[in-house]
Amino acid sequence: MGIKGYVVGIVLAVFPLAGQAAERALDLLDAPVSYSADFTVSGDKGTYHGSVRHAPGRERRDFATKDGGQAVILRRDTNAAYLLKPGGKWYVGLGFSAVGALAGGLDSLAVERVRQGTDTVGGIKATRYKVVGNGPKGSTFSGLAWFTADGIMVKAEGTLTEANGRTSQVETHLSNLRLGKVDEAAFELPQGWFGMDLRSVPAERIAQVVESMKPLLEGRGSHQ
Repeated sequence: MGIKGYVVGIVLAVFPLAGQAAERALDLLDAPVSYSADFTVSGDKGTYHGSVRHAPGRERRDFATKDGGQAVILRRDTNAAYLLKPGGKWYVGLGFSAVGALAGGLDSLAVERVRQGTDTVGGIKATRYKVVGNGPKGSTFSGLAWFTADGIMVKAEGTLTEANGRTSQVETHLSNLRLGKVDEAAFELPQGWFGMDLRSVPAERIAQVVESMKPLLEGRGSHQ
């Protein structure tokens, strides 16, 4: 899996599937409560299973891929994001907005929702909404999203249509949801790891740069 596919899969899980009239999904998806859970997200880039730890302004997702365990730390509070490879003990630092840009500007998706009723999702009472979103580059999303009374999105599913007309089905849901304080260490970079800071690299070039550097990064891990 390329680095762009990895990032797109994660962004689909956390950015485009929530909202109110004329508001950015990103502004509403940063739940005001702390929680941890297991998650699954499926799209045309594959299916990811992993764990999520969230606090207002901060989130970490750890998940498995065919290339081994990977993780992403999203720091909206400091405008930073990090892609981590625990097996190789390396990470790449990005600007927070660059993560959304890698997925075609989905971080700027403007979304409207219409309440439809209530359901039980994974044993949790949640409100179901019809969701329609329009991205800045002509992309659209149409589907359903479920939110708890605390503002946590526990499930979403629908169709993402890109500006070129290409469509894909996306779905994500949480399970084993646990409310409560999360250890702040989860959102910090591990000590002693090798890191690259790409926050000065234009968003459209990040995927290319990281892919070109992966042999070097993976090589470091194999010699440690």
